[in-house]
Amino acid sequence: MIYTSLFILVTIAILTFLYSMLTGKVGIFFTQWVVYLVWFFCVPAFLQYSAHQFPWPNYPKDNEINEVNTMSIVFTLFLFIGYSLCFKKTSEKSTSGYRYSVTTMTNVLAIIMLLPAVVFIQITGVGSFFSGRSSLGEMVYADSFMPMLYALSKFVAFGVLVVYLSLWKTKTKDFKYASGATIVLMMSVVVNFIINNPLSSPRFHFLSMTIALVILAGFMNSKKSFVILFFASPILLFILFPAIKHIGDSSQDFKTYDTASYIVQGVDFDSFQQLVNILRYVQDKGYSYGMNFIAGVCFFIPRFIWESKPSNLGILAADHQGYFYTNLSAPLVGELYYAGNFIFIILGAVILGGLTGKADSLLRNRAISSMYLTGLWISSFAFIVFRGSFGSVAPPITLGLCSSLILFASTRKIPKS
Repeated sequence: MIYTSLFILVTIAILTFLYSMLTGKVGIFFTQWVVYLVWFFCVPAFLQYSAHQFPWPNYPKDNEINEVNTMSIVFTLFLFIGYSLCFKKTSEKSTSGYRYSVTTMTNVLAIIMLLPAVVFIQITGVGSFFSGRSSLGEMVYADSFMPMLYALSKFVAFGVLVVYLSLWKTKTKDFKYASGATIVLMMSVVVNFIINNPLSSPRFHFLSMTIALVILAGFMNSKKSFVILFFASPILLFILFPAIKHIGDSSQDFKTYDTASYIVQGVDFDSFQQLVNILRYVQDKGYSYGMNFIAGVCFFIPRFIWESKPSNLGILAADHQGYFYTNLSAPLVGELYYAGNFIFIILGAVILGGLTGKADSLLRNRAISSMYLTGLWISSFAFIVFRGSFGSVAPPITLGLCSSLILFASTRKIPKS
């Protein structure tokens, strides 16, 4: 029965993806969901269950496995419905009647937004960003202020880069990219190369940023590119990412790396077990009725003001199981279940599908606008949202998105001749 439910889940994911491809209603967000579900959730779950070995203690029981698979099936079906209904097929050629020009205010705002990253680099030193995540992590978490500065630095700096690259794409022979804008663009490239490089960045953050850059370059807008991404994902998730992790943590241990053991025992692939742990937590503690999402969106409210502010669901579920390490993932399906059983899973899937269907439509259209930038952030960073927890990924994504929108609002709109 366990293998049957996993097979049904994978089959539904593949069929919805194929239908989306055949109808032309497919984009990067839904492709990433299928990638996440098949390669990151189901394949590790199959291997872990078959080997009877999971990343953490308190192994899932058969009835729990069937229930979380049912939750994932329901979410996938209603996400697909919402996505298909709101995805609008448009020409891949930009239909916008305007160009956007960088102003002096845009350059000034961009430099101000890059300052936290410059300060962070100055504090930790450039070399620390190329010494691996372990080295940088020791510096970051040695002070309670540093993690906040780190998140602010990374995502706001990337928000600046996204806007300047978007505007750089629109330059033509009769519409030059201003010299001041070119200087700021080069500054943002250098800052991002240092602070967001793969050796020091969380790999799934780097993955999302890479997807955003690939979309901006125009290489992730065709059905062929989505098929390539799907089939290339096992190489990225099972080989390249672990290799980067070992190089970043301790290059001397790289030769001991084993793919099969990593998938079965690696904490990167704990989403399946964590979803079971969330199910157990909800059964014992009850529902949040949406407070987990409200807390994630209201991350800027400090705990001394909101004393009962909920902790991240990944932490709550791990602590409930007595794990010594609690900063674990919380899959989006689990977040919705925690918010209010299957009702929230269905509502959340339909709403999210509708929003992302619209977002992917805008990305296919390629017309630069504030809505395009919003869609770029939502769709590019989908994978870390799927993995969760929402409370830990919502703050940096929101900071990056807001920085891009504020910066874009300072540009000058010019009608095309």
